[in-house]
Amino acid sequence: MIKRWTHSVLAVLLVLITILAPLPVYAEVNAPLWDMTMISNLPKAPSVAAPSAILVEAKTGAILYAKDADTPYFPASITKIMTALLTIENCSLDETVTFSYRATHELEAGSSSIARTEGERLSVKDCLYAMLIASANEVAQALAEHVSGSIESFAELMNQRAKELGCTNTNFTNPSGLNNPSHQTTAHDMALIMRAAIQNPDYLEINSATSYSLPATNKNPQSLAISMKHKLLASGDLHYDYAIAGKTGFTQLAGYTLVTYAVKDNLDLICVVMGGQASTDHYSTTRALFDYGFDNYTIHNVSESDTEYNLNNSMLEDNSFLGSNILSLSVSDDDWILLPNSVPFSALNTEFAWGDSVSGPNTLATVTYSYGGHQVGQANLTVKRDEGDVFSFSTTKASEEDAEDSSGSGQSESSWFSWKWVVLAAAIILIILLILFLWPWIQRKRRRRTYRNSWVYRKKRRKKIKMRLSKKRRKGRFL
Repeated sequence: MIKRWTHSVLAVLLVLITILAPLPVYAEVNAPLWDMTMISNLPKAPSVAAPSAILVEAKTGAILYAKDADTPYFPASITKIMTALLTIENCSLDETVTFSYRATHELEAGSSSIARTEGERLSVKDCLYAMLIASANEVAQALAEHVSGSIESFAELMNQRAKELGCTNTNFTNPSGLNNPSHQTTAHDMALIMRAAIQNPDYLEINSATSYSLPATNKNPQSLAISMKHKLLASGDLHYDYAIAGKTGFTQLAGYTLVTYAVKDNLDLICVVMGGQASTDHYSTTRALFDYGFDNYTIHNVSESDTEYNLNNSMLEDNSFLGSNILSLSVSDDDWILLPNSVPFSALNTEFAWGDSVSGPNTLATVTYSYGGHQVGQANLTVKRDEGDVFSFSTTKASEEDAEDSSGSGQSESSWFSWKWVVLAAAIILIILLILFLWPWIQRKRRRRTYRNSWVYRKKRRKKIKMRLSKKRRKGRFL
């Protein structure tokens, strides 16, 4: 009975939170990378010849290996990952790009190109394939001008987006990665950029292609077949079965650079290598780091591994006033934690905290997981209605617009929400105190009622009545 009361009260509180205390909409926060390399007794990583490298699990943001990953290096053509991401975010794929004189002529001698000319037209989609597969520099410049009007304005957009993604040591000056002393980034920052890019389905589809046929244009009557330069993706001796997408880079100033995304056993790994001096070392380094990650680490879905915080409608009666299949409180299905194979999920320490402005609009609370004194991940507790339908604590857009239209209502509405929280907290405390105070009394009353209705109690009662009557009769004889 106590269990039934507890779950019913919790369900009522969830409803009160949903109805009475909507939270404001928060801006999306890009999750930082988790540095697991500080944890002791991790599996031994392979030696890396390149000056700078990093291995990251994309879903969790866990850094499994890092070498000089925060030192700026010249990126060369891996810059085009950011150019492609911004183009997809700001354009429709069927838009038409017209090549300018500057885009087709301000190029370094011998740099990658597909020989486009001034006035030539290609769709954005075709341009993206040409840039990511053939690494065409004039295409990168044409896309930059198409998106922002000029290469300089596009560079500003690149740096702005880099900061939004959490990059701290990045400065882009052009969309192609051609030599410029100020054009620098880090392996860490490029991992963040690639992590954002692979979450875009259009980017992933284009960047995973190993070949493409560019159609005839207004200046070129023949189609042009292009092939992937990334040797871990393309067929050949260096092909890596689990590689999905990536970008190569090379200039005399930058050396060999490489970004690669690979998937195996639910692990999504990103490897970035910068400053390589030999033509194949960046490939062997990437392969070795991928094998290290896939062989020594396991990813855990938190909702499946930690059920301590799960509460759903199965705990409520079918005839509850809340109805069936209305509420559930559970760990988000999208939260993952990466651990060495030797560390079970049960070995993690947990810390519970109520949600705040960083947690997100649908998050009631956050659970932080740590191992060996180091934080390894977080999971959000969300309230859901029906299967897969998350209760939105945020106010709707319409309600926000109504609030803006009402003169002076913005400040008072915000104050009203604050008072709602105070009233709600007081109501919760009052309910808990009432339950603690009244429950023992209710239980005593219930036990007394049950006992009085029992056969034993009735038998004893009849016996007492007979004894009283017998006493009265005996007294009557003696009188």
